[in-house]
Amino acid sequence: MLPLGYPLRNLWRLKGRTALTIAGFALTTLLVVLMAGFARGLAETAEGALSGDVIYLVGTTGEHDMVRSAIPRGAAEAAAASLPGAKRVGEQRCVSVEIHSATRRGNDVGLLRGVTPAAFLVHDRVTLIEGREPTGPYELLAGRLAHVRLGQDAADLAVGKTITLENRPWTIVGRFAAPGTVIEAELWGRLDDVLLANNRVDVSCVVARLESPKKIPAVRLWAARNATAFEVSLVEEKELYATLERTLSPITGLLWVMALLVLLGGSFACANAMFAAVLARTKELGTLRSLGFGSISIVLALLAEAVLVAALGGLIGFALAGRFDAIPVRFPMGAFFLDLSPGVRMLGLAAALGAGVVGGLLPALRAVRMSLPEALGGRV
Repeated sequence: MLPLGYPLRNLWRLKGRTALTIAGFALTTLLVVLMAGFARGLAETAEGALSGDVIYLVGTTGEHDMVRSAIPRGAAEAAAASLPGAKRVGEQRCVSVEIHSATRRGNDVGLLRGVTPAAFLVHDRVTLIEGREPTGPYELLAGRLAHVRLGQDAADLAVGKTITLENRPWTIVGRFAAPGTVIEAELWGRLDDVLLANNRVDVSCVVARLESPKKIPAVRLWAARNATAFEVSLVEEKELYATLERTLSPITGLLWVMALLVLLGGSFACANAMFAAVLARTKELGTLRSLGFGSISIVLALLAEAVLVAALGGLIGFALAGRFDAIPVRFPMGAFFLDLSPGVRMLGLAAALGAGVVGGLLPALRAVRMSLPEALGGRV
């Protein structure tokens, strides 16, 4: 077997070529990680943080679009009051009458949600991280990614700032987080204020958290019996997120395909660099064979060179990817953070090592399959 120092000396001997190959692997790793992080972040947001016990009562013509759903407010409040199986926290039922309104800021469209105090019991992923809940006229809670969806700077939606929506000034009084959901790209205000700002008398939905997912069949039967009286139909929260996931699945699929293409490109670049290195050392490799070193030893030595370069480049790309963590990305239905967790970055490192193995194996096999006279003669 050739000593480990042999591939190390070769890498040092061709410093320029080695540095370029390492840079190529670092870039490959970084791109694979970013695309995988984009796909994972988008998929996690589409999947949502589901508990299985939340249901929506929507307008009978609204389907799964909360913005277009419309229920007379009186009917919605009556449905909320009589809905069976709702969970209680103290004396309060976990049932929220809401309006979901698309709001435009320049060329960007955000979501303004009008809520009642019970909304914070229903949407238990929502956590106040700064300020307070809206209690006065035209006050807003801003999700921590609302500025991304609206194309604004984070400072524009800081607590105490004023933003004009629907031709009215609104004051930001608090900020909230709702990890893993599209909710944290929304703006929340009091139900009455949002209705007045939109000149509407109807609401979008009634959202309820039930005592248990086992209550859903009974509530569904109740909704069917009262569909005409309340003008509503029942949709489970998981159905809404499933619809969103189906809408976004072509995008996530395309991102994974792009990541695979980048990986193939990295493998090709490694193979090209290793072919060049082998061609430049044909006589040297032939001499090693004539000295009694077997084909397996030479293949392993050349493969070790490729894997070492890939590992160095992969580690650099792994480290660089960490600097892109917590970067928000906007998409039509909201915004999300890139998922650059250690697991995703390890995927990029593994991809680099895989590219190194594939890219190094083919030139190594070619080197040992050449006849010894041809190799000693320097034939390429």
